[in-house]
Amino acid sequence: MKINNKKYLAVLSIVLFALSFGCHSGQKDSTAVADSANKAQIKTTDSANKAQVSSSDSASKASKALKEDASKFLVKSYESGLYEVQLSQLAATNALDADVKTLAANLINDHISIDAKIKAIAASANFILPEAINADHQKEVSDLSKLKGADFDKKYVSTIVSGHESSVSNYKDAYKDLSAGDTKNFAGKTLPTIQDHLDMAKKVKDRIK
Repeated sequence: MKINNKKYLAVLSIVLFALSFGCHSGQKDSTAVADSANKAQIKTTDSANKAQVSSSDSASKASKALKEDASKFLVKSYESGLYEVQLSQLAATNALDADVKTLAANLINDHISIDAKIKAIAASANFILPEAINADHQKEVSDLSKLKGADFDKKYVSTIVSGHESSVSNYKDAYKDLSAGDTKNFAGKTLPTIQDHLDMAKKVKDRIK
């Protein structure tokens, strides 16, 4: 479907400015920049579609809301994956327990693959993804990097458990609430992997506490 060039260029300018601002203002704005850029892109595409296809206001608003929900889910899941990988990479040098190291290795492999799938879906929908983890997660990575051995193991596994409890809930909600499409299918297919991560982490946590 053809989009008005002037509107497309206007949104592109907003996105580029936002990304530039994010680079200068630090990592904490990376997720917010992505969410804002996606919202602008969805709004412009929605306006272009309205000009060519007659539809009711309620149906148009519902479609726009679902697109925004999908983009927010992808942004949050992608940033979470980056965070899980960075945490788990620390375990290669700081962890003491063999099961903790095995858990970390599994998370690294799986989340790299999951984030690659998110990038493909986002690219097809013209969604922007964060370039780095947010400030809160960066602080947690920094704090964890100062620990070693048993102290590291307990903190790392506890963080993984709480993070995956949140992720399982997000994936369930996305699969239940999103309309049929690539993002909904991705959520449904990926949920068992996220649940497996949570189950593995809980077993390790119970053993080393």
